[in-house]
Amino acid sequence: MTGISGTAHQQQFEQVQRRIRACTACVDAGFIERAMPIFQGHTGQRLMIIGQAPAWRNEETPPYSGASGRRLQGWMEQAGFPPGSLHERFYLTSLTKCFPGVSKSGKGDRAPGTAEIALCRPNLDSELAFVQPEVIVTLGRLSAKRFLGNRPLSAIVGHRFQEDGQIVLPLPHPSGVSRWLNDPENQKQVDRALELLSELRQQLDL
Repeated sequence: MTGISGTAHQQQFEQVQRRIRACTACVDAGFIERAMPIFQGHTGQRLMIIGQAPAWRNEETPPYSGASGRRLQGWMEQAGFPPGSLHERFYLTSLTKCFPGVSKSGKGDRAPGTAEIALCRPNLDSELAFVQPEVIVTLGRLSAKRFLGNRPLSAIVGHRFQEDGQIVLPLPHPSGVSRWLNDPENQKQVDRALELLSELRQQLDL
């Protein structure tokens, strides 16, 4: 993405974002009933958060505006970021861009399947290519798998990784449905991960 001005770069990316917002691939494939891609951000943001899929929201509501977002903002503040930084400093996106529906159990949202993630992968690839974040925070096992392979959260949370010139810092999903956070030992790993994020914030002046 070199050789073009910052303004032209952002304009090109806005075209990509319009294409993503118009995507109906998962509806056409029968995975979801309605396409409503949700993400937020622009080029030049040095931090990116990648979840597995957005929760139910209307088009005007920013991602991570509910209970999960409040917990996530709390984590960012624990890492030393100011209030409101989640929606100001981070590019917010996910493996799939549309609400996948509720789970069969009725508790929480359905996790997107392998085929859905594959359909939406070009969108995330485009976001990564244009934004070029220095630090990527993944939320949950599925988004961590995109960069680190199929590894349990217990093996990766509390550690930082270098992938394709970018720092990847895994966190569990902040959803209240996640039982992983109920274990005190796992919470210690989250605290360590946030210490690492705080160190990166200071070292890289994020």
